Amino acid sequence: MEFANIIYKVESGIATIQLNRPKALNALNSEINKDIMEALKLVQADSSVRVLILTGSEKAFAAGADIKEMADATPRYAKEFCGLAIEINNLLESLPIPTIAAVAGFSFGGGCEMPLACDFRVGGPRTTMSFPEVGLGIIPGANGCARATAILGPAKAKELVMLTPMIPGAEAYKLGLLNWYVDSPDCAELNEAAGAAKKALKGAKKSGDDLAIAEAKKAFNAAESAAAKCEFETIYAKAVSVARQLMEKPACALASAKAAINKAAIETVAAGKAQETTEFTLLFNTHDQKEGMAAMMEKRTPVFTHN
Repeated sequence: MEFANIIYKVESGIATIQLNRPKALNALNSEINKDIMEALKLVQADSSVRVLILTGSEKAFAAGADIKEMADATPRYAKEFCGLAIEINNLLESLPIPTIAAVAGFSFGGGCEMPLACDFRVGGPRTTMSFPEVGLGIIPGANGCARATAILGPAKAKELVMLTPMIPGAEAYKLGLLNWYVDSPDCAELNEAAGAAKKALKGAKKSGDDLAIAEAKKAFNAAESAAAKCEFETIYAKAVSVARQLMEKPACALASAKAAINKAAIETVAAGKAQETTEFTLLFNTHDQKEGMAAMMEKRTPVFTHN
């Protein structure tokens, strides 16, 4: 199925939803949100999908909500706009399959809330996460405050939301906003080349030579594009690698683990404990529990059927 604002594909049990509004740096408006929701419904209906990867472009996962659409919004319209974003994030959070956000480039506002609703997040040196909403006179509207609190704790969540800092990939990883931080040697070399090209462009601008400026700008754009593409591909490749590892695990156990952990994180630890006991007990009525334990006793590789 083709969409106007996203690219959706399924390969070997891995579904990918790629945000695709390049001119707007994947800013989230009503139309792209509708496409994302429709794609998520396809994921729900496709029993062959074992893992979902959500990603953006080389420059941006998503540069926040589309301000042009929201600037003159009434409280009623803002509630409707946020309502769909909340539904999307709640669905990402509650899907029984694992969800992975491959976050390259800017991940701002609503474009930061969506990855936080996923189970896992992958980023790199060019990844930058931020909640800039307070500087616009609002706050995150798709439960970003709540999810940031669950991941970071209240003090760090307040720092992120109220002071609106830009969090680069390495720091995001240290804070726990990212599960994996990837930086390949090839990408590092390309980043160095882009840095050198940027310095050359500055030098050309100082010279005032229009021809030199044009050539330096062209060289810089090419170097920057190559570096960004390398990082995007490295981040996405890591997400696929994680997805394949998850697909080796029995689907019922993954779904139960996700349900128990979410219950504790979203509601209370006590509720999570009760959910964990329920999930643990019910798994003893699955084929894969019998197969997994038999395989361990027989010292062989288990053959899971995900039932």
